[in-house]
Amino acid sequence: MNLLDTKDAALSYIKISNAEIMKWFRTEMNVESKSDHSPVTIADYKAEEILRNKISQNYPDHGIIGEEFGEDNSKSEWVWTIDPIDGTRSFIRGLPLFASLISLLYKGEPVMGIISLPALGETAWAVKGEGAYSGKKRLKVSKHKNLKDSFIATGDKYCFKQKKYMHLYNTLNKEAGIVRTYPDAFGHLMAIRGAVDVMVDPWAYIWDFAPCKIIVKEAGGEFANFTGNKGLIDRGNAISGNPKLVKAVQAILLKKK
Repeated sequence: MNLLDTKDAALSYIKISNAEIMKWFRTEMNVESKSDHSPVTIADYKAEEILRNKISQNYPDHGIIGEEFGEDNSKSEWVWTIDPIDGTRSFIRGLPLFASLISLLYKGEPVMGIISLPALGETAWAVKGEGAYSGKKRLKVSKHKNLKDSFIATGDKYCFKQKKYMHLYNTLNKEAGIVRTYPDAFGHLMAIRGAVDVMVDPWAYIWDFAPCKIIVKEAGGEFANFTGNKGLIDRGNAISGNPKLVKAVQAILLKKK
């Protein structure tokens, strides 16, 4: 399989789903609550339907794991992950920081990923061995070396509290230069492009992390979960960005143990 061609196909799919999403942005719509109490809208459903249909039509032997419609043939060697709107709460409130995410896994490891910010008009992508890009611009993580003067993005304080990582949250706020809440894939993308040094995310799922992992690695960065494992994307938390700062955040977690 030519992964660059597959990336181009995925970009064309996400362009169509983004257009559907933007039809609903800043409009009145019904908001439902899922079993985990997270919100979902008609835009989430319609965007995932578009992406699933396109993938199924063009890659019928591939599996799919999507946030809204679950798993289909997920034991296949090739599996796509879909998060039609990452940051649905931002989307509902009319904030432009939500993303549309898609990745392709080969034997459980992401080899292609896309983070698209429909309301901001930015799409980043990476293919294994080919680098990370936004348009034609090559993306690189920051080169900052010290936690003391670093610029750190985090998920919401509520997520750290729910997952019992308040020690990490408080230590980052005490020791880092600047800590700001840039949630969801937006924060990861800011770490990928070096706008912030690292993103610390205490609560998400495989469809959130798979595209982030491949893109940050191709941007010269590191991706790890809170236990230090660099390979897993289904453990519910992640640190991504500048390798030195990823290690610094891991060190805080190890001290707690």
